[in-house]
Amino acid sequence: MNKSTHWQDPMNAVLGVAILASPWAHGYQVARVPMANAVIVGASLFTIAVGAAVVGRMWVEWAVAALGAWLIVAPWVLDFRHEDASSTAIGFGIVVLALGLWYLLGDRLGRGRDSERRAKGIALR
Repeated sequence: MNKSTHWQDPMNAVLGVAILASPWAHGYQVARVPMANAVIVGASLFTIAVGAAVVGRMWVEWAVAALGAWLIVAPWVLDFRHEDASSTAIGFGIVVLALGLWYLLGDRLGRGRDSERRAKGIALR
């Protein structure tokens, strides 16, 4: 896989910035652990999304999905005591995980369809 050409990368970059800004936007910047988690995950997601657009490696999409899964479980693992921080992390986590899996599953299904078409002698566009 070469450079990425899918729309999920810019969307993940925007989500990374939104996650990074969420402690201030949702008023939980005083809750140290959830705020630190949001800043680290948001910055990581932004960096990974930009990297995916440039290098386009499959591990990058797995990293995005892992960050989404982490956001979903972080409120329990890190014992968030702030309701807005928990719901924000879970909400963003669901979206980020869905985008990561969407590309991963779509890529696998797309490669499978292309292989079938080649086997049948059907030209690929």
